[in-house]
Amino acid sequence: MKTQHFFTYDECKTSINITPFHYQYLIYLTETHFNGNLSLTIEYLIRRHLAYLYKISLAPNKRTLTATYQPRTKNYVIRKICIQPTYWGKLFELRFFLGYSISFIIRIMLDWEMQEEQMSNEPIFIRPILSPEEQQIHARIQVGNNYSSYNRLSHANHGVYSEFSCPAA
Repeated sequence: MKTQHFFTYDECKTSINITPFHYQYLIYLTETHFNGNLSLTIEYLIRRHLAYLYKISLAPNKRTLTATYQPRTKNYVIRKICIQPTYWGKLFELRFFLGYSISFIIRIMLDWEMQEEQMSNEPIFIRPILSPEEQQIHARIQVGNNYSSYNRLSHANHGVYSEFSCPAA
């Protein structure tokens, strides 16, 4: 019997294409509220704005699950970031449901966060209003942490056993 143990990395390096203004606010939010942990900032933004993102989904109108939409502007700069793979994976999955690129999803959430903080910015999308039923659903949304996986494969009975634990042990 073959046994495998998988652990995700604490952080992975990747890049986002974002305006300097939004990047500065992302770093400000990370430093002031989350002790410099960008993964916690992304988790907070996803947890807080996920239901609103679903309301502005472009994918049903495009009739495709590709995420290629991001408005063209000369102000965008590519920035390297380190983020926990589970949150980056969540953003990666969201791009199929929403029809927007990961960088643009982050920008939308930052726009809404700045709007909540009464900062002078003009968001691309006005934050939608949720019905009471949607607010209840939004309250139950869970965002996973890093996880470990235990996988066992048995050729004798053609069985596969997988166990996931969250957070990683």
